[in-house]
Amino acid sequence: MIDNENETSKTRSDARQLYNRMLSYDFLTLLGFWNKVLIHIDRIQKRLQDPTMNFHDAALDLKALQDHLDDEREVLVSESLEEGLGLCQEWNIEVERRQRRMANENSRNAGLTAKEKMERVMKGTFDHLHREMDERFARLHDTDAKLGFLLNADSNDLKKKCENLGDFYSSDVEGQQLYEEILDCRMLLSSRANMKISRLEELLEFIVQNGDESVFPNLHIAIQIMLTIAVSIASYERSFSKLKLILSYLRASMGQGRLCDLALLSAEREETDFEHIIDQLASVKAQKVQL
Repeated sequence: MIDNENETSKTRSDARQLYNRMLSYDFLTLLGFWNKVLIHIDRIQKRLQDPTMNFHDAALDLKALQDHLDDEREVLVSESLEEGLGLCQEWNIEVERRQRRMANENSRNAGLTAKEKMERVMKGTFDHLHREMDERFARLHDTDAKLGFLLNADSNDLKKKCENLGDFYSSDVEGQQLYEEILDCRMLLSSRANMKISRLEELLEFIVQNGDESVFPNLHIAIQIMLTIAVSIASYERSFSKLKLILSYLRASMGQGRLCDLALLSAEREETDFEHIIDQLASVKAQKVQL
């Protein structure tokens, strides 16, 4: 694009700027870094989107991902730094570029080499990922603590967990009765050596086939609650879909604040009374004064 004379001067200038930014130690280092990190995240994300995935296994997978990133952070950072340096040497790219310090630059970054800055950026990214995973999946781990024992009824503190679940869903489940129903259901399953129960759907089907809801009412309700809790949601995908509709090429100069406000209005349009808002805005902006 830089050498294509059929392109406009602005396009060729933008292409040259992009080219120069890509051929830098920072870009090449972070390119390898994100490739290593995102490949692990992508595999877990695909598992979470599996229709058969339950939140207990999802919580275990996310905890495993978090532990893996924490354990391998030093190795991933070191490998990314070396790969970025190797590419710069191969393509004769200057690593230590003389840069002018900006007025708002953090003083703790002053005097650091390019390698030290990249190391600080990548380690800071790992810390941010850890915090985000804790915050975003706290409810998932909390739900697993309340209901996860239904997937492993051999737990030593089964009775206590049944009582805790009964306290939380006091209007739907009675903890002591749930504990007794689990023991009775386990007894029935033990007499059927040819029956293998590996999923909650199969357990629920077994309960229905061996009587109506009055046989194991609390266990029936607890399993229904567990099966109706979603592992993941598509709110982030919906937000990106909205942005694609709002941020068109005709609105390329729109600021971040206005874009966020329009995206929120578009996503919540069914819950918003725009007629009332328009009337309020019109009354505030009205230039006429009633006599």
